[in-house]
Amino acid sequence: MRVIAISNNKGGTGKTSTAVNLAALLAREGERVVLIDADPQHNSTDFFLDDTQDAPTLYDVLEGTGETVWSDNLQETPFENLAVLPADGNLSRLDLAALLSTGTAREERRLRDFLDAARSDGETGFVVIDCPPGFTAASTAALVCCDEVIVPTRVDAFSRAGVLELLDQVRSLACYGVRPGFRVLVTMADRSRLSKQAEEQLRRDGLDLFKAVIHNSVCVGESSYTRLPLCEYAPRSRAALDYEELLREVLADE
Repeated sequence: MRVIAISNNKGGTGKTSTAVNLAALLAREGERVVLIDADPQHNSTDFFLDDTQDAPTLYDVLEGTGETVWSDNLQETPFENLAVLPADGNLSRLDLAALLSTGTAREERRLRDFLDAARSDGETGFVVIDCPPGFTAASTAALVCCDEVIVPTRVDAFSRAGVLELLDQVRSLACYGVRPGFRVLVTMADRSRLSKQAEEQLRRDGLDLFKAVIHNSVCVGESSYTRLPLCEYAPRSRAALDYEELLREVLADE
C-alpha cells in the first residue's frame, strides 16, 4: 500500500484537483483507493459525497473518538474502488489544541495506527491525502505517515516559496526517521516563456519535478461543479490528458 500526501504550504495551487483526479484515475485502473480529506474546508469530501452529517471523519480518527476499525470509518463513493474518509470543520480544533500542547504526536500516532489497519486488510492499494495549506496538525500527521509527497505548484514566486518551505519542513522530519519522497507537480501552466523559466528555476532549486505538467483548462473548474473527475467529465481535455500522464508516472514508481 502506498500513502501519498498532496501538499503545499500555499493555497490555490491545485491540491484538491490533483487529489480527486489522481484518486479517480487510480481507482479506474482497478486499484482500491482511499482518499483522506485532511482539510477543514472539506472540498474533497464535498466533491465525492452528498451527505456526511453522521459519518465518521478524520477528526474522529485523530481524536480517538471514532471506531478503530479501518473500514467502519470509510464512506463509499459512486465511483468503483474509491472510498473517502471525510473531513469537517472540526479539524481546526486540532490546530488550537496543538498550540496549547507540546506537539501533534498523538495525531501522528493515531493516523499511523489507522493506516497500519489499512495495510493489514490487504485490499487497499493507495491512500491519497488531500492536505490543507500550511503546517497544520492534520498535515503534519500526514507528512509523518506518508510514503511520498506530491507538491502541486503554480509557476509563480509565491508558490515556489511555499514549495521550498514545505521541503524544509519535510527535511526537518528526518531526525525522527521520516524520509518521504518529495516530487513537484507544476499546475495551471501555460505555454509562455515565463512559465518555462519558472519551471527551470524549480529544477535549479534541486527539486524533483514530474514530467507531467497540468495546463490551464476551464474544464478543471467546470468539473468541480459537476462533481465528476476529469476522466469522466472531459476525458479528451488537455488537463485530463495531463493527469493521465501523471498517473503513468506514479504507477511507474511502484
